[in-house]
Amino acid sequence: MLRYPSLPLLIALTLLPAASALAQATAPAPAARQAPAAAPLPNWEQLSPAQREALLAPLRDRWNGADPAQRQRMLSHGQRWQSMSPEERDKARRGLRRFEHMSPEQREQARALFGQMRDLSPAQRDAMRERWSQMTADERREWVRDNPPPAKPR
Repeated sequence: MLRYPSLPLLIALTLLPAASALAQATAPAPAARQAPAAAPLPNWEQLSPAQREALLAPLRDRWNGADPAQRQRMLSHGQRWQSMSPEERDKARRGLRRFEHMSPEQREQARALFGQMRDLSPAQRDAMRERWSQMTADERREWVRDNPPPAKPR
């Protein structure tokens, strides 16, 4: 499960299989394998109460099990997600997928690098990225040891 949950991100991730099915249903198939077109998925308002419940139950359980600080973070993430443009949301989804496929060591490095870069100016970030790309694996491990990632919020 995600370490840093956000309300809309969880909803979006819950809906990804449905979106994938919709994309596959609307993509033209080769003539030799033409399958009957599936009906497009309905808007939220047209979902049955059971379908809505199936989508929201995991989020409700996570919310109910969260402490006040976690709930505030989830709400803030949800509000931020709503304010993002579609391009920003796509970029966030790609980053999440990339992060999920990293090794534990790569994730620790990413957290440490992000923690250091978040307060830098754009020019300083560019310089740090360049410096990072020039480092060997051992140098990166040493850098992470000297610049540990920020504490994980809980």
